[in-house]
Amino acid sequence: MKPKASWLAIVSVFILTGLRPAVLAAQKAEVAATIVNPELKMNGVAWDGQSVWVTIYQSSPLEWRIARLAADGSVEFSFPVPVRSLDDIHNFGMSNITCDGETIWANHWNEGVVYNFAKDGTIIKKFGVPSVSQLIPVGIAFDGEHLRVLHWSDKNLYQLDRDGNELGKLPLRKLAPPPDMGLAWDGTYFWVGSKGANRITRVTPEGEVKGFIKGPKPGGGIRDLAWDGEHLLVVYSQDSTIYKLRISE
Repeated sequence: MKPKASWLAIVSVFILTGLRPAVLAAQKAEVAATIVNPELKMNGVAWDGQSVWVTIYQSSPLEWRIARLAADGSVEFSFPVPVRSLDDIHNFGMSNITCDGETIWANHWNEGVVYNFAKDGTIIKKFGVPSVSQLIPVGIAFDGEHLRVLHWSDKNLYQLDRDGNELGKLPLRKLAPPPDMGLAWDGTYFWVGSKGANRITRVTPEGEVKGFIKGPKPGGGIRDLAWDGEHLLVVYSQDSTIYKLRISE
C-alpha cells in the first residue's frame, strides 16, 4: 500500500504549481440598529434614499401590502398588491422589493413576473424575463441603472432595463451554499441570501465571491435584503424586525 501524501507534500504541490487552496473570508457583521413592529409580518425590504419600505402579509383575511415605515417601525403609508396566495414554503407571494428612488419594484413569485409600482400604489408595468419560460424571482435590486433579478432554480442573476428587456445574466449556481432568497446592491458588490444556511454572500458584478456573513438571527429563513447607503438591511420570513447590519472586514 502506498503511503498517503503528507500535508507538507500537498502544500508543496500548491507552491510549485502556483495553485492556492480557496479561502472564503468572513466579514464581521454587527447589528447597528433594528426597526421593530410586532404587529407586522414583514417579508421584503427596500430603501428609497429616505425611508424604508417593506412587504407585509396577513393570512386572515388574506392580504399582501407594501408599506412605508417610520423610524419607530410604525406604518406611515401602505397600499395593497395583487397577490392571492398564502405565504408558505411553496408560495412566497410578493416577497422581494427594491426601489430606484422614484418607484417600487417587486417580485411576484407565483406569477413569475416583476411589478413596478408608483409610490401611491399605482401599477406602472409588469413583465417577466424573456429568455426563461417561467421566472421564479427570489431577489431584486436596482444597481443605479438597471434591475437585477435572481432566479430561484437556474441561479442566474438577470440584468434588465426598466422595460424588462434582458441585457445579460450572471450565473451564480457555483456559489456554496446556493443563493435562494434576497438580493442587495451596495454600490460595489451584490449581496445574495441563502435562507436555509442563514448566510449572505458578497459577490462582485463579475461573480467573484468576496466573503460572507452569517445572518443576525440564530436560525435560517432570510427573506430579503437591501442597502441603505451605510447598512445591510435584513428581513426574515414573516418577521417583525428589520436588522441594520454594519459590515467590516
